[in-house]
Amino acid sequence: MRVLVTGHDGYIGPVMVRVLRDAGHDVTGLDTYYFRGCTFGPDDLAVPALVKDVRDVTPADLLGFDAVVHLAALSNDPLGDLKPEVTSGINFEASARLAASAKAAGVRRFLFSSSCSVYGASDEKITEEGAVNPLTSYAASKIRTDEAVSRMADAMFSPVFLRNATAYGVSSRVRWIWC
Repeated sequence: MRVLVTGHDGYIGPVMVRVLRDAGHDVTGLDTYYFRGCTFGPDDLAVPALVKDVRDVTPADLLGFDAVVHLAALSNDPLGDLKPEVTSGINFEASARLAASAKAAGVRRFLFSSSCSVYGASDEKITEEGAVNPLTSYAASKIRTDEAVSRMADAMFSPVFLRNATAYGVSSRVRWIWC
């Protein structure tokens, strides 16, 4: 498959690219490269890439791809709360527009990296069937995207949502503040 990975130069992106590439897929990245050069360890992600903000992606950019793996986002609560309107613009509006552009371009599969933060805080065990209770701008942007993109699903467009827990540990793309 020919796969576009947004945010491929981010914290999770290099791992996703490696997994897809090792499985034999033709991978292309899309990133703004705000943290270019902020690597920790070897930089072995030799994949073609579009240097583009996810807010500027058009259907023409997505022609010929079989799948989009959408990881690009403002990635945490403190950053999301700094300017909630920017968080919504990138994490919700641009993400929903990306999915619509992918569908218009004939991309059949769309994987969205959502977040388990959509469930909020609870003393109870939370499952996928649990009620959502977003407590932050970041969480609200993720659930709004889940809802908007799920409405686009049909026989020709199959979105999948991963509600990941907080990512932690060593990444080859650490966000050093001095980069």
